[in-house]
Parts: sequence; structure tokens; C-alpha cells
Amino acid sequence: MLTRELMGALALAILWVNTLLIAAAALKQLASVAATLRRLGARLDQRGAALIEARVLRGDGRGGALAGHRIEQVGRAGAGGSTREEIVFVDSGRGGEIYGGAVVAGGREIAIAPAVEGEVWVSRAEVRAASACASEARFDEAYQHARKPRGFSRTVEARIGPGAPVWLLGDVERAVDGADRMRPALVSSVDPRAVCRRKLALLSLGVAGVLGGLVGCTALALSRPRFGPLSTAGGALCLAFFLLVQPLGTALRDAARLPSAAPARGRWVRRRARGAAPRAASG
Repeated sequence: MLTRELMGALALAILWVNTLLIAAAALKQLASVAATLRRLGARLDQRGAALIEARVLRGDGRGGALAGHRIEQVGRAGAGGSTREEIVFVDSGRGGEIYGGAVVAGGREIAIAPAVEGEVWVSRAEVRAASACASEARFDEAYQHARKPRGFSRTVEARIGPGAPVWLLGDVERAVDGADRMRPALVSSVDPRAVCRRKLALLSLGVAGVLGGLVGCTALALSRPRFGPLSTAGGALCLAFFLLVQPLGTALRDAARLPSAAPARGRWVRRRARGAAPRAASG
């Protein structure tokens, strides 16, 4: 027969296993980000790729883009209610492409080789701008497809164009003709070292908060007398913590993803009032 003590111990064991798995996943992600930061910290006088800061001179992609980050999305009509219509987007895939071109770094021009599958980082603001609804006619066209079972498929591309600051990870090679060339492993419109440091801080705080909450709730639940008012309140907190820690862990994972893997999602919303233009809102 299960006693209250045995049931309580079993519940605490489930809570600890579940929370420690979430913390372990966050620590694994933290180690991956830390490894990326170490790779970005290579010095120019060391062997291997180094990070350089430059400005885009020209690009061989559409609109003179040097590189682009693409996100495949499917949009479906949301429950907008009687006062608005909305299309809610979910990501179905992503990837980057380096189109090639030239950058200027330290007063010298560097030719950039193209790569069909390249790692491209862009800011959230650039993704939001690229995913915004262009016009009310575009919303009408998309909404017709979004109401169907297959939804509305689209490709969002945030490009790094001429004049933009850019960070590149790779070896600068001197060709026979004296020109500098690079085949970068990473092209970023934001400082990738600063991005990695923010992600590391977020993951560290998240792991510390999760483990601290677990220990605090457990200590309160085990307070004496067992199953007294304080212990019962601790048990209720353990239950609330168990229900919240999974979505919190998922939110932490998504927020700490590097830009090449970060979710975009998003939505287009239009008020039903005549003449109102659609607007884009982040998801």
C-alpha cells in the first residue's frame, strides 16, 4: 500500500528527474555556444580561421546582397475574432547562402567566394523587416491560402546588402595576382562574439534559476512537520514548478539559439475596419 510518504518521495523523484533533464539540455546548449565563442576568438596570428570586421562593398546576390538567411514558413488563418483577421506563421525550415562579392576591411578589399550552404547570422530586427506584410493586396492573397488546409507557404529572406557592417570568419588568402580572397565559414550582420556572450549569460542564469527553484521547492516540501502547513505549501509549489519548468525550458532553449537556428514565427494582423492596412507583429 502506498503511504503518503512514499507517494511524496515518488513525486519528488519525478520532479527532480524531469528538471535535471531540462538543466542538462541547457548545459549542453551552453557548451555548444561556448565552443562557438572560442572559435570566434581565434587571433589573426594563429593558424586557422579568424574573425574580421568589415563593410560590404558589393554582393552578387539579388539587390547586391553579399549573403542571405532564409526561413521557410507556413501561415494559417488564426482565430482573429470579429474585429480582425490574422495569419499565424510557423517555421518549417531555414538555411543560409553566401552569394559572394567583396568587402572592405582595414582599407583593403577582400573578394568573398560564394557558398550555397553557408552559415549566415542576421538580427531579429532584420528578420522582422523581411517578414513584414508588403501591402493589403498581399495580405488578401495570402489569407485566401492561409484558410485552406495546406496553408500559405512562403520564404522569408533577410539579406546583408551593400554598405552594411559585417563580420566574417575565415582565412584571408593572397592570390597570385596579389588580390585578397576569403571563403568564409560564417557571415554575420551582428557582432557574433557579443551574441554568443548574451546567449551564455542567458543560459547560465536560466540553469541557475531552474536548479535554485528546484532546491527551494524541495526544501520547503521536506520541512517539518511533514505534511504540515509549510510542507503542504511546499508540495503545492513543487506541483506548480513541475507544470511550469517544461515550458520555461522550451522558452529558454529557443531564446538561447544562435541566429542561424533561431525561430522566426510571426503573424500578420489586419483590422476588419475598412481601409485599415495590415501590419506585421512578431510571434
